[in-house]
Amino acid sequence: MAFKRKKISIIIPVLNEGNTIGACLDRLNEQTEPHEIVVIDGGSLDNTLAVVRTFPGVKCLRASGPGRGRQMNQGARVAKGDILLFLHSDTLLMPGGLAMIEAFMAQSGIVAGSFCLRFDHQSPFLRLYARFSRINHILFTYGDQGLFMTRRVFEQVGGFPELPLMEDVEIQESLRKIGCFVKIRHPVVTSARRFLLNGIIRQQLLNTGLVLLYHAGVSPARLKRFYND
Repeated sequence: MAFKRKKISIIIPVLNEGNTIGACLDRLNEQTEPHEIVVIDGGSLDNTLAVVRTFPGVKCLRASGPGRGRQMNQGARVAKGDILLFLHSDTLLMPGGLAMIEAFMAQSGIVAGSFCLRFDHQSPFLRLYARFSRINHILFTYGDQGLFMTRRVFEQVGGFPELPLMEDVEIQESLRKIGCFVKIRHPVVTSARRFLLNGIIRQQLLNTGLVLLYHAGVSPARLKRFYND
């Protein structure tokens, strides 16, 4: 089905990601669809900005303050695309990823979506966890899966809430109320570094506990004390 081509803006919040941002940008440069890349730095003290500046054409800005939600909102304000893709710096978009977003977003009624997930480590437990990311439900969809939406809808819901944690869950609650949220079965590949550092089972128990407490009404500010950047 023919559809009008739309430019995609890829917005990447970073904080001390000198070891990951280069691979992320390399993979994005392989995408053939019209796009722009906006990197928003939250105050890195490592070589993150130096790495970003080696990629011609990438917009690189300093955030006005800490917080991933704030960074992504600032990135969206300077972005020029009709569709916004919010990507973590340790997440790799697979070949053809932007084309899939463009095709889905051309369908009537679809306002937002994400990919499913694959980790860069072959732990059986992480492979099992990744399988749950195929489920199109708010309990199984998070920011590391690459959230995308139209600019119009992003502005309609007021952007990301500028919270210390769970900004990706909060915006989904708004998005899923106003239209169809899709889950692309083609995965993005994300880093397992947090799981390997803290222990795979321990990290997953922590993640699950934080999500359940959030849905039980515990504030993101209180939850953030248990989740380090």
